[in-house]
Amino acid sequence: MRIFSLVVVGIVLTGVGASAASAACTRLPLSDVAFGKQAATDAARVKLRSYARSVAVKRGWSLAKPLVKSREAVSCKVYLNLGPFGTEYRCLVTATFCARK
Repeated sequence: MRIFSLVVVGIVLTGVGASAASAACTRLPLSDVAFGKQAATDAARVKLRSYARSVAVKRGWSLAKPLVKSREAVSCKVYLNLGPFGTEYRCLVTATFCARK
């Protein structure tokens, strides 16, 4: 029984290693400044997606399939407070992008 469980664990670990090896991943940050937190976050997300595509091309990844984005983190800080005219925020968006081979 013990040998059977070791064989099953070995097969499962081999499968996990194969799926991790078949994906090329990178973690990328990008920040942007805009009026309002939502506008700054949205602008940074759009620019990050474009930047991820250019990094993928430089690394020679196939873009036949779209990049998969995961583990996104967003942080915003006040960049410039103009009182009654509004507040500018600098938002940093960091995400992991993977390309399947």
